[in-house]
Amino acid sequence: MRNKVPLNKFKSKFYVCPCCGNNNIAHWLEKEKDGVNFNIYRCLLCKSGFMNPQPTQEFLESIYHLSGHGLLRPISFEQVMAAEADYPNSMVDSKRIVKCAKKLLNLVGPLKVLDIGSGYGFFSREAINEGFDVTAVNPSAWENDVFEKLNGFRPIQSFFEDIDFDKEKFDFIILSQVLEHISDPLQILMKIRTLLSQNGILAIAVPNVNSILVKILKERDNGCLWVPEHLTYFSKEGLFAILKRSGFGINKHLYVSRIPYSILSDLLNLKGSPRKVTNGLVKFCQWLPLRLTDHVGLGFIHNIWAKPFL
Repeated sequence: MRNKVPLNKFKSKFYVCPCCGNNNIAHWLEKEKDGVNFNIYRCLLCKSGFMNPQPTQEFLESIYHLSGHGLLRPISFEQVMAAEADYPNSMVDSKRIVKCAKKLLNLVGPLKVLDIGSGYGFFSREAINEGFDVTAVNPSAWENDVFEKLNGFRPIQSFFEDIDFDKEKFDFIILSQVLEHISDPLQILMKIRTLLSQNGILAIAVPNVNSILVKILKERDNGCLWVPEHLTYFSKEGLFAILKRSGFGINKHLYVSRIPYSILSDLLNLKGSPRKVTNGLVKFCQWLPLRLTDHVGLGFIHNIWAKPFL
């Protein structure tokens, strides 16, 4: 069973928004998990949220050295691939993020990719399929076992913050579902800025704190407001602000919303053909309402592509 956060193992509070740097912040929500109360503050300017205080780095590392997916036990390659076949998720996201980045790069020749927090390896696989030379970094042993079977090599098993790349440059850096886990996202983005080539692209995916789910569920939301793993909860304004502060200009932003196609099949314990039909029905029925949700800025996930200022 996962360790609880020791009540005396929180960092000191901080008094400015980690996204825009504004000091006009206020307590927003309190969220309980495993008998521990986590306080979430919100910036009154950019509307981003953040856990305050945060758990110590030592506690967070005790989680991520095994899994960044909230796993309580190892997962097999076969299980991961079966889940993706039932509900294509990471494969869909990886194709969108990698193909858009390749179009924005508009470069020829061998291009180098850094996949930070590479998870099970679907983004790295898509980058390899698009002709990139991939370096992957991920601290989680269980995920890296799956990654190795998917891609034929193992990621550097470490936290990105702890690696010295010795002036190496990358043309494309992937940061999917990672930045919300970082204690100091500004410092990480500034480090990434030094690793990108002059015309390189950074692609980010993070949950949207202004999503319709957060607005309805508030502290009961576990997609964006997942404690203690998620530390920063990004609004569009906050995401733009922190990228500008770390030396990036925005190329493209979009919202992405998707409900697992298998949600009804799981509830009804369906198998075989009834499951496939039901999954297809859920996929079809959600398309229009979720596109409208994205259109009005209430989508579940931010996708953003950015280039460093010259």
